Amino acid sequence: MDKDTIRVASIAMHSTMGDPSANLGRVAEWAHKAHAQGAAFGIFPEECITGSMNKSDLTFEEARKIATGAAEESVPFLESLCRKLQMTLVVGTIEPFGEQLRNSALIIGPEGYLATFSKLHLPNPNEREWFVPGDTFPVVASQGWTFGVGICYDLRFPELFRSAAQNGAELFFIPVGGSGANEKISADGNQSEQAELHKQLAMQLLPARAVDNALHIFYANQSGHSGNAWFPGLCLAIDPNGQLVDEYLPDEGMIVTEVKREMADRARASASCTVDEARPTVYEAAQLVKGE
Repeated sequence: MDKDTIRVASIAMHSTMGDPSANLGRVAEWAHKAHAQGAAFGIFPEECITGSMNKSDLTFEEARKIATGAAEESVPFLESLCRKLQMTLVVGTIEPFGEQLRNSALIIGPEGYLATFSKLHLPNPNEREWFVPGDTFPVVASQGWTFGVGICYDLRFPELFRSAAQNGAELFFIPVGGSGANEKISADGNQSEQAELHKQLAMQLLPARAVDNALHIFYANQSGHSGNAWFPGLCLAIDPNGQLVDEYLPDEGMIVTEVKREMADRARASASCTVDEARPTVYEAAQLVKGE
């Protein structure tokens, strides 16, 4: 495979609540499976390493202790894994931030740790109680490709996708921990209805983000019962023409999607992509005109 063609693995992994070591082991298992299918990049769900501790019976103090242990273990483990497999991975976790917590994604490449993205937009009282929002937006280059990251609710903010594209991104990764209450799951544990609902929501928003910014977008949601929530297990891959080119649902699983730079270049040069025509200084200077 030439340098202008890659494969990206999107993995809907199940996380064991509050057990970073077990979850990192599962990350390694899935990364090896992705590597065996030729993937150079892999995206794992939101809060994947720690479990979604804000959706459990853990106290904040218990969760912070687990997050501190996870922070010490995760980067060295993932650096070794990425070096061995020559992969770039985006893996969700909860990490300590002073005396508080952040909902973050670790970004690790074959050369080692690259960046941490922390969720910028917190959608509900639960998350605003548990987490401090991020205040930086890294656009990352690895293995000859450039990408941005947003976590779950961040996908509702088109500014992130535009900023990533304006800084050279061809790819965008979205780790997700979208869940439902237990009553949303049928008696036999089937997650299909919940997965379809999450897919419909994503497909209302992401095709336009892809077209406007000439981006390949990859989405991976958690799977299974963990803490007080059920997660649907859902992976999506959308090309720069806004087409859904790969999907997996429901439950734990993976898609591996081939990406060609030529498609991104063609999309970037088309009239559908508005990155180079955007006029942010005009928009920022909008003037309210009032009639009598």
